[in-house]
Amino acid sequence: MKKLKTETKKLFESGNVYCAECPLLYAVKIIGGKWKLPILWQLFDAHVVRYNELQRSLVGITSMMLSKSLKELEGNGLIERIQYDCIPPKVEYKLSERGRALEPSLRQLKKWGKEQLTYEQQHALISSGITKKE
Repeated sequence: MKKLKTETKKLFESGNVYCAECPLLYAVKIIGGKWKLPILWQLFDAHVVRYNELQRSLVGITSMMLSKSLKELEGNGLIERIQYDCIPPKVEYKLSERGRALEPSLRQLKKWGKEQLTYEQQHALISSGITKKE
């Protein structure tokens, strides 16, 4: 507990938590954004995915945003890009070991999110005066 307080104190000494080296903020910076988590999630389930398959599975993403997000994830070492020298061009993406290491944490975060959604739905029903009949 003492170590945690010391680390927290160091984070806020600068006056701006975003100027300090915070592992959690760093992680959120790498995987944050609208499309990075859905991309990673597709790769968790499919293992190797071609660009067009990925674009079709992410309804609403533009080609430019998919390319940008993939480049950022690759730049951070979370995914690997495999390019084949053939006509037509063939490119596949897969998680790197570093990206695969995120899976347990993201599955836990998904579980937590599901619990929070359930809580909020129940809380909304209670506040509106609606209760479940048994």
